[in-house]
Amino acid sequence: MNRRTLDIAVPLVFAAAMAVAVMVVGADGTAVRVVAVVGGMGIALYYAALRKNISQ
Repeated sequence: MNRRTLDIAVPLVFAAAMAVAVMVVGADGTAVRVVAVVGGMGIALYYAALRKNISQ
């Protein structure tokens, strides 16, 4: 995958994971918070470090 595709795919996967967590657990669940924190850290890692090494 190139950088343009990942720039779209990474946030979409995070949004899908959040939607699934909300549907399965409900908006009050601890799992939703865990998915949000881990996904947010993953997106930050992608944009801060990993994106630089991917060809355009």
